[in-house]
Amino acid sequence: MGFASDFDAEERTQLGNFGEFITLADGDTLIEEGQNQDGLYMVVSGTFHVQTVVTGRSVLLGSMRVGDTIGEVNMFDPGKASASVVSLSFSEVWRIDRVRLEQYLEAHPRTAARLLVNVATQLSKRLRKTNEKVAMAREAMLDSF
Repeated sequence: MGFASDFDAEERTQLGNFGEFITLADGDTLIEEGQNQDGLYMVVSGTFHVQTVVTGRSVLLGSMRVGDTIGEVNMFDPGKASASVVSLSFSEVWRIDRVRLEQYLEAHPRTAARLLVNVATQLSKRLRKTNEKVAMAREAMLDSF
């Protein structure tokens, strides 16, 4: 599942021991926009909305489902969350923070390298989709003049 989809059972157990499982109810906020955020999450069950506030209005940026990752940007570039992530149902995520990820890298370097490549692949796909949306929006804006 997600960034650990190509791990065998033993590798998933090893990775799981470095993180924690978190359950959320419908409407619970996993990540609050503007707050410090240092965790990498994988959606185990449920659905989440990623949203931001623009000129006082909530804007939906996307939905996250089983296997999706959340928080990758702040895992590698620590800072404040650029959006809020809210559970839309009873949900579960697995979380690892930067310190525990570094411990995992030291303890299991080969598996950790695959993990990082998988996370980078998901980030790259998300960036590609965002670039396509920006290009389409720019073209639509230019066509309106």
